[in-house]
Parts: sequence; C-alpha cells; structure tokens
Amino acid sequence: MAESWEELVDRAEQASTKIQFDQAKQLLEQALVLADQFEARDNRLIQNLHKLAEACHRTGCDDQAEEHLKRAIAVNTSNFGPYHKSVADSANHLASIYYEQSRFPEAEKLCRQIVNTYEKSLGSQHMEVGKVSQNLAMILQEQNKVQEAETFYAKALKIMRECAGPFDSDIISLLENYANLLRSAGRIDEADHLQACALGRVSGSLRSVTSTRIPQVDI
Repeated sequence: MAESWEELVDRAEQASTKIQFDQAKQLLEQALVLADQFEARDNRLIQNLHKLAEACHRTGCDDQAEEHLKRAIAVNTSNFGPYHKSVADSANHLASIYYEQSRFPEAEKLCRQIVNTYEKSLGSQHMEVGKVSQNLAMILQEQNKVQEAETFYAKALKIMRECAGPFDSDIISLLENYANLLRSAGRIDEADHLQACALGRVSGSLRSVTSTRIPQVDI
C-alpha cells in the first residue's frame, strides 16, 4: 500500500532528527508529488515546500532549496495576495539562505519586502517586524551601510523591548549585534553601554556603565 502524505512527512522528520538529510529529502520529494494533487490553498503544499527546501539546504543543494522557496512564495502570493503573512514567512526562509551564501544585495532586497509585508499584515509594532528589522540591519552591516544599519537596529530594539521580556534572548542578541556595529564605527562608549546592557540581561540584572555618550534609543 502506498504511503500517505502524512506518513511520508513523518518519516522525513524522523530522518532529519537523526541527521539523515539525504533520506529526508527523498521522502519529501515523494510527498511533494502527492501535495501537488491537493487543492491550491491546502497548506500542506507550502509545508512540504518549506521542509523540502530545508532538506535540500542541509544536503548542499541550495539551488533546489531556492527553487522550492520561490515556488512557495509564488503559491502564497497567488492564494493570498502579496502582503499576506504567509508570503513573508516563505520569503524569510529564502532570505536566510541568501545571507548564509553571502548574497547580501539579494538578501537585503528580500528583507525590505518582508518588513513591508509584515507591517501591512501584522502591524508595524509586531515582534516579527522587529526580528526581520534586525536581520536587515545585519545584512546592511555586512555591506558597510553603517548609518542605515543603525536605523534598523534602533527600530528593532524599539519594537522588541515592547514585545519581549527584558531578559529575552532575542533582545540580548540584538544588543550585542548593535554594539558590534557601533564598535566597528569607532563609537566605543556607546558600544560599551549596549554591551553592558546585554551582559546585564544575561546575568538577570540590568547594568549600567559610566559613559559620556550613549545611543539615542531606549533600552
């Protein structure tokens, strides 16, 4: 008896857990044949494409991963329109691959679209907007676009300090990345201030440092 889509995906997830990504990829390719027969808005197709893209990425087949994610973006856009959260979710996976491949201009373009889509679908102060703003800041930093990177770090910090707890790991990571940007720009006092804030959150207490200059953001 032929396996169902659910059985194939379950076996693929078990293989991934065992770091058997080649096997997971083969199973997910079989599952995709079944998913292609589902109705257009059946979310199992998008799930399949995302999981298969991840398996392809894990096996070094990034060209295939990119192809599957572009298809997921196209399917979601066709089903829900260009500013739906699902479109941004699929694009986020692709932007991560571009970043890992150091394809920073492509990652930047995609992240700008993702920020815009999340703002329209979730609201400008949503946590996802903050997270992608930080990702965009990191991409801009890699391209030495320091001023604009700082703008997006500040935007991310403003959003995330409202949405997350003071000791959330996302905020700690953001503070550290922001500090690295300032340090690379020679703004040592400001960088030290943010680094101290990050360390304070790691230790469970809010620290401060004596500094003549601090970033113009609330932390």
